[in-house]
Amino acid sequence: MEILFVCTGNTCRSPLAEVLLQGALAGMEGKNIQVASAGISVTPGSPASWGAQAVLTPPEDLSCHRSRQLDREMLARADLVLTMTAGHKDYLVSQFPDEAGKIFTLGEYAWGKEIDIVDPFGGSKKDYLRARAEIKEAVQKIAIKLVKKDKMEVPGKMMIALASDHGGYRLKEEIKDYLLAQGYRFKDYGCTSEESVDYPDLAAAAAKGVASGQCELGIIICGTGQGMAIAANKIKGIRAAACHDCYSAAMARAHNNANILTLGQRVVGSELAKMVIEKFLTTSFEGERHRRRLDKIAALEEEFGQCLGK
Repeated sequence: MEILFVCTGNTCRSPLAEVLLQGALAGMEGKNIQVASAGISVTPGSPASWGAQAVLTPPEDLSCHRSRQLDREMLARADLVLTMTAGHKDYLVSQFPDEAGKIFTLGEYAWGKEIDIVDPFGGSKKDYLRARAEIKEAVQKIAIKLVKKDKMEVPGKMMIALASDHGGYRLKEEIKDYLLAQGYRFKDYGCTSEESVDYPDLAAAAAKGVASGQCELGIIICGTGQGMAIAANKIKGIRAAACHDCYSAAMARAHNNANILTLGQRVVGSELAKMVIEKFLTTSFEGERHRRRLDKIAALEEEFGQCLGK
């Protein structure tokens, strides 16, 4: 798992976050977690600012840090991108919309609120100490989340893509505990709180995880399950089915070879949702006559895509 912190110049806030998270992880079991930082408007090769270095305590060290300009390759390689402000996040999402599902502000991921970390550059040591305290509090909470997530992604049963909008957030969090108890692995594409978000962004991120082969199946949740299903089905190769009973979930897999289950937090209770998920994850595609019909759906998908390209 690779975590990438992003600020403006990569000389103050993001290097501080990088070194402080590394320190927090050192006392935990996050052996498979790599941490890096970059900036969106950088003079490459610049050292960490004097203030950032002045507020560190051994063994924290930024003497060897050199600033890096963020690029598409860095962003694609990272599993989680954490920005220092909402402005940074908005910029990255606008420039790299395909990566939107893994981009969060530091405050959003730590506390569920988009709290900006004010830039201390050009300020006093007191300003740097304030920035360090805010970042340290955030990364300590994040470290616990990351170590828990890292344990969830050890080899085992199939990898599940998870996502929700604000209307499905609480059910998604319950489902994570259920999947863990059943031995499944999962990748959470967001969201991270009940603050309002746009469901197409989250649905697309999880659907791309399934379509690319990173995840074998997906479970995505909104208020009714319908919006998520509509959005996910725009991704080539995705067959998302909104199911709120066990029979529909079984048939979606057996006859339609559905690869994403969508649920509605406002429609189905958590215990029934777990039963539906169990049926969806344990039912196999029957093939034979059903394959012929799916081939026709795939042909329609190809035809429609060609029409759009003209």
